[in-house]
Amino acid sequence: MTVYTVKNVASSAFLVTDENGAMIVDTGVAGRAPAMLQQIADAGLRPADVKLILLTHYHADHSGSALALREATGAPIAIHRDDADQLRRGGRVDLQPTSLMPRLMKVMLAKAEIPATEPDIILDDEEDLTRHGGIGRSFVTPGHTPGSTCVLLPDGSILAGDALSGGLMRARTARKPMFATDLDTAARSMRTIADHAPITVYVGHGGPLAAPSVAALKAR
Repeated sequence: MTVYTVKNVASSAFLVTDENGAMIVDTGVAGRAPAMLQQIADAGLRPADVKLILLTHYHADHSGSALALREATGAPIAIHRDDADQLRRGGRVDLQPTSLMPRLMKVMLAKAEIPATEPDIILDDEEDLTRHGGIGRSFVTPGHTPGSTCVLLPDGSILAGDALSGGLMRARTARKPMFATDLDTAARSMRTIADHAPITVYVGHGGPLAAPSVAALKAR
């Protein structure tokens, strides 16, 4: 199994591959489908080898290219049930910053609109993703958004979306999410991630996060 990071302007998306095919986790902002398709080709795969597109949450920097990638690959789009309605509606959302830097960033980020997207698969709180053609299993980690979801891969690594942040650029220290609909719930979700004792956590901003940094979240 291999995890490829596809860097976007605002966040990272991921291509996960194994002997059975591939899964996309998050898609970047609108217009970033070509970057993911190039990564698929570089991995020696065809678009049709992608069996699932999983969105960790509905924000535009993670869901913006989902429609284009569904069209290019034929893979279904999956999202947790508590984020599905917002994804269907699309539009702008009221971002709720958790510290000073996100407050400064909010004006720019709030302009991004979520493309209204009808998901194909509605995820429960825990799902065996192989049932949907994916890899590993998902578990809900609310707080950043009501239905924020992580993916636990067979090697023990986790794709966490924005349930955790590495900060800006390539920072590798685990931090609270930059935005949260409920910060107390987000803090519990961070501890849930740490309880899985992941070897690595891949996040949308910064990272990847090493095990000791994530383990320290248990004390918060």
